[in-house]
Amino acid sequence: MIRKTDPHRTRKRRQPSRREPNPPPDPQRKRRAGRAFEPEQAPIVERVLRLLATVAPELGRWLSLGLALLTVAMLQLWRGARSGNGKLTLGALSRTLPLEENEKARSKRLYRLLRNGSLDGTVMTPLLVRLALGANPRGWVPILVDQTEVGGTQVIMAGIRLAHRVLPVAFTCYEYEKLRKSQNALENSLLLLIAACLPPPAKPLFVMDRGYARASLLRHLRTLNIPFLVRGRSNTIVRLEGKRLRLGRLPHRRGRPCRYSHAAYQDDSQEPVDIVIFHDPHFQQPWFLLVPAGSEAQLPTAEVVALYRQRMHIELTFRDWKTHLGVRGLRLEVDPAPRLGRLLLALSCAYLLAVLLGSGPLAAAVRAHSEVLRSQPRHGTRRRLSALSIAILALSLARFAHLLSRELDRLLTAFERGLPAADTSP
Repeated sequence: MIRKTDPHRTRKRRQPSRREPNPPPDPQRKRRAGRAFEPEQAPIVERVLRLLATVAPELGRWLSLGLALLTVAMLQLWRGARSGNGKLTLGALSRTLPLEENEKARSKRLYRLLRNGSLDGTVMTPLLVRLALGANPRGWVPILVDQTEVGGTQVIMAGIRLAHRVLPVAFTCYEYEKLRKSQNALENSLLLLIAACLPPPAKPLFVMDRGYARASLLRHLRTLNIPFLVRGRSNTIVRLEGKRLRLGRLPHRRGRPCRYSHAAYQDDSQEPVDIVIFHDPHFQQPWFLLVPAGSEAQLPTAEVVALYRQRMHIELTFRDWKTHLGVRGLRLEVDPAPRLGRLLLALSCAYLLAVLLGSGPLAAAVRAHSEVLRSQPRHGTRRRLSALSIAILALSLARFAHLLSRELDRLLTAFERGLPAADTSP
């Protein structure tokens, strides 16, 4: 049957379908995923996350997220948001977490981060080594090692020197009463961990103070073919050319370094070393520096003295942590050693960025605006402000916000490309 249609009837045209716009992201879903970032801090958090995914993909999603949040919170905290007369507190840190949540939710997030056993120095050491030394370090890399105390917790830190500061690459925190093994075993493990994190073309050269001048450690490093530079004690017995005498009795002259090759260190162990003695006229006591035996070609005498001078900068880093960044006032009641270690991991990443900000192209503009030079040079410079002080000023002053954002993006891009911290300057 043929169906007739009315010619006068107008046919309705089918309207083209309009595509519905994407619905806005669900805030609750973002909170459950841990990505409810503050709009002002979201770009830098995402940038740090991208860097961690590139240089340390083994960390995983949640560990990278926690480290990025703590790092950005530290940078935000250094803008002047700290409480307790400048002392670092967990309350101040939770208030600066870059999350669009209330204070209770941020406090719970910080508590979970500090309780996370995966956020450990052993796991994070490869990341810190990669950031400080780049993707392809080569040759002997001087790494400074020293120990300090933070709120009753002992901290052994190792790092590389840059801008008169030491950028951490590894550290461990412990309490004497809870130490399962000896402190010597803990120190040996830390040094081996650093050596294992370096690629084969590179080898660590550990620069250490008198507290590490034990023959067992020197023998252990010699067995592993790891070079060292350790300051010895003046009352230690050595044997040189058949003579038995104390280090402090070896002949030397003020202001002129001298070297004794193939000496036997300590009376019982008789560990073979080269001894470099240098007595700076401005110092009360001379330095008795121990290096591997027969290493004058790789470690000339003048370079040995210059390297040990750099060790003094690790004390400036400890002062930055305790005084300027408020770590001295930190009080942790539960599991202080592991929780302090997790906080110091985030502080190390933020401190690395701050030192590079304060020593890069941005520093010239900040110094011109904020610094008054000394009338007379001191320690060879007329500057009053350190790299960390310049970085804190750049973070605090609104007039440098645009330059700061651009410089941070440049530094993070350089780290993604595998450049070492010393080569991030344009």
